[in-house]
Amino acid sequence: MSDFKPLTFLEQSLLLDRLVSRTAMHDGAPADTVMVLDNEDAKALVHLSMRLARLAPYQDRIERLVMGGK
Repeated sequence: MSDFKPLTFLEQSLLLDRLVSRTAMHDGAPADTVMVLDNEDAKALVHLSMRLARLAPYQDRIERLVMGGK
C-alpha cells in the first residue's frame, strides 16, 4: 500500500459522493444495498480511514482554522 498516492481532499469528496450515490434511491432516500468496490476504491477507502484517524486529534484546531472560529 505504500505505493498508493493519497487522494486530495477533492478526490476524497468525489469518492464519498460516488459511494453515497450507490446507496441512495432516486429520490435521495437511503437504501439497503450490497456494494462491490473496485480495487482502487477499496485502497482509497483504507487510506482515507487512516488519514482521518491521524487527523482526528487535531479536529478542533482544523475547524477553527477553516471556519475562522475562536
